[in-house]
Amino acid sequence: MISHWKRKFVVLWVGQACSIFTSMLSQYALIWYLTDRTGSPAVLSMAMLCGMLPQGVLSLFTGSFADRFDRRYIMAIADGAIGIVSLFLALAAAGGTLSTGPILLALALRSVGSAFHSPCIQAVTPLLAPPDALSRCAGWSQGIQTVSMLLSPAAAAVLYDLVVRESLPLSAVLLLDTAGAAFAVLALAAARLPVLRVGDPGRRLRIWRDTREGFAILRAKRWLWELCLICALFSVAFLPLSALFPLMSMDYFGGDSAAAALVETAFSVGMLTGSVILGVWGGTKDKIVTIVASELVLGVVLVAAGLLPPSGFWVFAGLSLLMGLSCPFFNSEFMALIQEKVEPEYLGRVLGLSGAIMTLASPLGLVATALFAEYTGITVWFLIGGIVTLVCGGLTLALPAVRTCDRA
Repeated sequence: MISHWKRKFVVLWVGQACSIFTSMLSQYALIWYLTDRTGSPAVLSMAMLCGMLPQGVLSLFTGSFADRFDRRYIMAIADGAIGIVSLFLALAAAGGTLSTGPILLALALRSVGSAFHSPCIQAVTPLLAPPDALSRCAGWSQGIQTVSMLLSPAAAAVLYDLVVRESLPLSAVLLLDTAGAAFAVLALAAARLPVLRVGDPGRRLRIWRDTREGFAILRAKRWLWELCLICALFSVAFLPLSALFPLMSMDYFGGDSAAAALVETAFSVGMLTGSVILGVWGGTKDKIVTIVASELVLGVVLVAAGLLPPSGFWVFAGLSLLMGLSCPFFNSEFMALIQEKVEPEYLGRVLGLSGAIMTLASPLGLVATALFAEYTGITVWFLIGGIVTLVCGGLTLALPAVRTCDRA
């Protein structure tokens, strides 16, 4: 364990929180901009696809970099690159009306940066904290991120209202993302982290061989392989709903950007509450119990949201809070399981591969949403998402390797 690890952990994640906050500001502004300009589920689904697919494909291989090179430098380069992409998009917006093409391109390029950044930041905690603190650290890191997510919808609504009234250029909102990325790099330097490398620095990087080694470890741990497939099924059902939240608030319930911001804020309040509870409590001794409970609660809430009439906006906002409340108990405990049970020298690759499996599954749901949501109605997808999530909870209990993985 590294001395003063708590201080280093906090400084690192405060920088990440600032970067997440400014990224969310620009993301909300861009999504609402696309919603106002197109009102199309297909365009919004395509935007999410551009933001996910490059990361999903590259994450198959970027974990090798996280296991071979110093993770500090990879995180700094990735954050810096994402900031530069936002800078160029801001310059494009300053030159006139921003079309859909540059927005989709920027989302794709930011996704490339995230493919390198994500396995590194996820693999940092086990090198800093003791094993018995991993669940609490996962909860607190989720909470720190959620504070940014909590503040960003309301702030974005205010800024976007100024953009609509032409009191503030869209480019100014996008430039905040560049500033946030710069702050994250400075915080990473200020944390004075030790060398975050577990592999042999003299060994050559062989991406294909290293990736195959990571995949062999993933398959060898049957519980992890089966749980990743369950998570992939969950991703197919749930992640496309994120693209439909603005349309649910603004079209189905007849609200505006303030209504969309209220729903996002309710979801974030729920996530923050769940993260704080998990950070203080630490979860059940058997993490699978917590994961299954989260899946079942989320499934029931999604089904209820899919049954709401157009007059049920306030009920939807309350259900969104419950959705957010249940998420940390799944995400954080799943991450803690991997961090605790996978050998450090393979952790970056396993995290990258598991993330890729879930991310690459999501486009299936996104494509279906883009093709059929305009004809079936938005609420049908919440019903489908809820039913599939309940099935995921049942599979987690039914598969012996998954059910007993944390009892050893």
